[in-house]
Amino acid sequence: MPEQQLTRRDRYRRRTVAEIKEAAMAQVRSGGPEALSLAAVARTMAMSAPALYRYFAGRDELLAELAGDAHLALARTLEAAAAGAATPASRLRAVAIAYREWALAQPHAYRLACESPHGCVASGAQRSMNVLLDVVAEAGAPPDAAGVRHFGLVWWSRLHGLISLELGQHTVGTGIDPGLLYRSEVETMVDSLRHRVTAGPRR
Repeated sequence: MPEQQLTRRDRYRRRTVAEIKEAAMAQVRSGGPEALSLAAVARTMAMSAPALYRYFAGRDELLAELAGDAHLALARTLEAAAAGAATPASRLRAVAIAYREWALAQPHAYRLACESPHGCVASGAQRSMNVLLDVVAEAGAPPDAAGVRHFGLVWWSRLHGLISLELGQHTVGTGIDPGLLYRSEVETMVDSLRHRVTAGPRR
């Protein structure tokens, strides 16, 4: 509902919810989802802990809201990346690279959205996945929806796995450049789809 149509009480509630989420997300960005403390958020807001429960039923509900916001921010980033590329292959590359860059820029938000149970059920979780599925379909995935979904999910799991390894510092000491490894996987993805287009449908 537009702000001007809300009652004074509703406008106050909306602003308070936004401020609570901002304070909570600052904690998540600093120390990860596990660092979120409702008591600390309440102190930041200069309110009592019981008063905070008038806006969120508990820590899990607040984390789910933050995960939804993170998913929407990621989706907008991926949509912008797709819109800025001219060809199907370049759109796929742009979306994949933007996905990693977003994760590296805000690793704890990425963990909340993509590696926590709160992110799995959050509103907006499907929107960022839809961007990947759309560019995969356009670049040459199987023509039916089930094939696109299968191909897209398999490749998403590979990209997500590489990002998770990088964020967890698991590539340190291996002599492997995680950025080069990631881009190599993206090119494998592009080549695989290109070969599907060249080969045509199976008979």
